[in-house]
Amino acid sequence: MEKLNSKITKKAWVMILLLFFMIGISNVEKAMIGFASVPIMDELGLSPTQWGLIGSAFYWLFAVSAILGGTIADKFGTKHVITIMVILWAVVQFSTLFIYSLPILLLTRVILGLAEGPSYALAMTAASKWLPREKTGTGLSLVSIGAPVLLSISAPICVFLISDFGWRSSFLAAGVVTLIWLVFWVFFGKEKPDRVEAKQDHQVISTTTKESFLPVFLSKNFLIVIFSGFTAYWSMSVFMSWTPNYFVTVLELGNAGMSLAVTAPALLTIASQLFFSMFSDRLYRKTGSMIQSRVFVMGPVVLTGGIFYLLGSLTSSSTLAVTFLSLGLTMGAVILVLGPTILVEIIQPQHLGKAQGIFVAVGSIGGMVGPYVTGILIERASTMATGFHYAFYLMALILGICGVLIWTGIRSKKEKVELEAITNLNG
Repeated sequence: MEKLNSKITKKAWVMILLLFFMIGISNVEKAMIGFASVPIMDELGLSPTQWGLIGSAFYWLFAVSAILGGTIADKFGTKHVITIMVILWAVVQFSTLFIYSLPILLLTRVILGLAEGPSYALAMTAASKWLPREKTGTGLSLVSIGAPVLLSISAPICVFLISDFGWRSSFLAAGVVTLIWLVFWVFFGKEKPDRVEAKQDHQVISTTTKESFLPVFLSKNFLIVIFSGFTAYWSMSVFMSWTPNYFVTVLELGNAGMSLAVTAPALLTIASQLFFSMFSDRLYRKTGSMIQSRVFVMGPVVLTGGIFYLLGSLTSSSTLAVTFLSLGLTMGAVILVLGPTILVEIIQPQHLGKAQGIFVAVGSIGGMVGPYVTGILIERASTMATGFHYAFYLMALILGICGVLIWTGIRSKKEKVELEAITNLNG
């Protein structure tokens, strides 16, 4: 196999940078409501139940819009859909000037969820058009880490604005930043390279260039990748929603330890996504094989994440528990970059937007169900610690099953002969 060594062009780097900031802005605007929860509840006189309704409202149309946005982008192009989507973000941020009641606040969260639903899928789709196959993992990873990077930078700024200038000031600042990004996107964002380079399409599993989407949707490969998205979002939502509580109530960590236990996983997630995507791309350059470079990396990594969750629930050491649980999260988070990378390999370009949208939509269902199931397990267990351990056992099981399915189930018919030859040679 001849080594592949295509380069990412300067225009492609511009697109990656723009999409990096888009994903980051999206994540900050989604999380900002949490930073401002106390002053908003005080001003509007909201009860915990009403605030819970506000938190869930963001996801009411999120999954539907993720699929719809991807489908529309397949027809009209990602740039146009992203432009309209980000305009809606800005409108919602500026509308906070007029929020003085629960119904209006609820409406803004529903609209924001509708507008942000397609963001991750469209970012992955748009970036993949500019990346050579052997650099896809790294490129998508650089876009994806925009979320934790910008959130960590903006969090103290948002807290400062809220405490010194009122909670609306942080939303207005986000609206201004969104408009600034939109100007750069309109002038510098492109739909695809002016001259599409010939890409290695021998890995694409679809058998015809005009294949309908239904057979792809029902294929084993696609269903496994979609299940992996469900798994990743379940893991991340449970970790972010419940593990801080676990660290305080069960492990009895102090404020300093608590801060480290929350910050470290974010940093580890960035590092793991970059490392494994770059490692996967390096294998692809050497082998040109999706199975050997993508599947055989993602599967074992996800399985290892399940093992770490299990170890984290079994150890009696607080330090080891935080370490193992954090590693479980970071191994599972690799799905968010290698999953879309595999979709680029197995889905025809005309269906990629809707495929990435379904990946995010099904993932968001995991993000909603995971914390709820965890709450039930904790509430019905004999002790809170036991309930948390049951939740971590379940998480270990889901990640383990997902890792095995990826490792053994995703296959390319065109690589089957090559894989069998390698197996026979090793045997």
